[in-house]
Amino acid sequence: MLIETKDIRKDYGGNVVLDGAELRIVEGEKVGLVGRNGAGKSTLLNIICGLDDDYSGTCRKASDRRIVLVGQYFPDFKGSASEFVASEALALRQRLRGLEERMTEPLALDRVLAEYAKLRERYDLIDGDGAEERAVRFLESVGLAGIADRPCSVLSGGEKNVLALANAMNGKPDLLVLDEPGNHLDVWGLAWLESFLAGIPQAVLIVSHNRYLLDRVATRIVELENGKTASYAGGWSAFRMEKLRKGAAQGLDWKADQRKLEKLEEMVRRFAEIARAHPDPAWGKRVRASRSRLERAKAEAIERPDGDGKALEVDFRADPSKADIAIDVDGYTKGFPGRPELFRDAKLLIRSGERVALVGPNGSGKTTFLTDLVAKGNWDNAELRIGPSFTLGWCGQQQEVFGPENTVRDEFLRLGAFSEDEIFGVLRRFLFARADLDKKISSLSGGERNRLQLARVVMLKADLLILDEPTNHLDIPAREAVEEALAEFKGTLLVVSHDRYFLDKVVGRVAELDGEGGFTTWDGNFSEFWYRAYGSAGARLSRPSADEGTGSGLETRGKNLERNKRDEKNRKPDPRRKANAATEARLIMMEAERTDLESASARAVGSGDYKEGRRLGNALAELSRRIEKLYEEWKD
Repeated sequence: MLIETKDIRKDYGGNVVLDGAELRIVEGEKVGLVGRNGAGKSTLLNIICGLDDDYSGTCRKASDRRIVLVGQYFPDFKGSASEFVASEALALRQRLRGLEERMTEPLALDRVLAEYAKLRERYDLIDGDGAEERAVRFLESVGLAGIADRPCSVLSGGEKNVLALANAMNGKPDLLVLDEPGNHLDVWGLAWLESFLAGIPQAVLIVSHNRYLLDRVATRIVELENGKTASYAGGWSAFRMEKLRKGAAQGLDWKADQRKLEKLEEMVRRFAEIARAHPDPAWGKRVRASRSRLERAKAEAIERPDGDGKALEVDFRADPSKADIAIDVDGYTKGFPGRPELFRDAKLLIRSGERVALVGPNGSGKTTFLTDLVAKGNWDNAELRIGPSFTLGWCGQQQEVFGPENTVRDEFLRLGAFSEDEIFGVLRRFLFARADLDKKISSLSGGERNRLQLARVVMLKADLLILDEPTNHLDIPAREAVEEALAEFKGTLLVVSHDRYFLDKVVGRVAELDGEGGFTTWDGNFSEFWYRAYGSAGARLSRPSADEGTGSGLETRGKNLERNKRDEKNRKPDPRRKANAATEARLIMMEAERTDLESASARAVGSGDYKEGRRLGNALAELSRRIEKLYEEWKD
């Protein structure tokens, strides 16, 4: 046992966050901690990691085991990348040298020796003498050897994510606690992270909204809801299936109890009428007994399941355009100092009603392209043409749609002839209160600004959506609500996202930035693109290899991909590889079917059709068993 909490309770000024939360983690276990934004996940992590002792309950930790937290935000570190990775050992070494100099002080010798022995034990435990060499080896292993001597201040968000993980691993933890470790990573970086975390022997506790990461890494999911925790075996898909099935079963039991209560209430009513008509003490006794029975039944009745609780109500209503072409990119060229040919004579055609994902590594130009398309695109622009009959809905990654000093009310009144009641009628479906209309945009959180951007798109009734990371800062229920709405959207969609679950649900074509200034398109959802383009090599392409320099990663990934394709071409035919490819294709189709079943089951439970929810839940369980069996056959 590494950590065990019991009956953890915590409140902020009377607002209860944790109300009896319990969590137990053993050696080598991979646990995903999930819950809505504000549910208390970060609070529980801080308690576990010893950063918050203002709580009630017990938190027991194995005294000889080390817990390391990698938070969402990179610390303000002045040194180089390699110095950050080895920072604990360097700090210990400096303190040891200072103590060595103080050993000439006879009056403080005992205290200095005791402190020195304690620090030396920790230094030897993490092999402090080899920390710098180990840091360089780690950076080489993930293709970041070239940044070893660069200041941390100039590194990208994704590079800082990897450094924070390397620093934690250099400290030889027994339990690695990760708060949104996938932030700032592109899909190749996420594939690497999945492979890395699944392969290390240490126990891992992950807080993440990335369902694909939770499915690939976690062996158990702990849900934090209403201050309490519940544990489910398996990854995200297993957790989601089990919760939906429980919700359907609870709903059926609730309906049965409601029918029983209705009969008891009718019996009480009839007995009371008879007692009033016949002043017989026996009837009065029967009335009191039946009322007592009714009260007991109410107390024992099953509570109505709340589905997924309070969630976004998203509906991108738009009639499909009668135009044929939505977006026509022809000869688009763009560059910057140091990247003079980010795009070179690029071409991309998106027809009305298509749903296209734009993918490419961080730094490849996705946001640059979308920003130009939104700012400059029109039917008269030969390079960036947008159909003239379309109403454009834009969600920017930096949420630059709104003026930071304007209020929410100001921004929505600018859209046109909408009354305040009409505006609030839409905003409340995105979980805003009427008082939020007076808030400045700059005062809103990242998640609130993203929800506000989506609400703006709904107000515009846009039939062409261009979305850059629309689910950033959203919790999983909110992401699912956006997915459901986009899946039913009849218009045209161009979207950038690093959420594979999201892309598999909403797109039917992928446009990949090819590293040579253009686009390569692939029919199918993201998983189909991924396996056809990269197969199992995806995680290896996330970073340049140690012998290929530093670059941006984009050029190196292109070289790796070309080598991969060349090796594939020269490889002799192998019946087993052909069978594996067929299995991959089946798995992609079955995973898509599982996602659809999850959505249908959630809708049934949410609408109160518990019988249908149970039927769909059983079908989901059977399909999940077939998928797991197929995965095992594929591994063998």
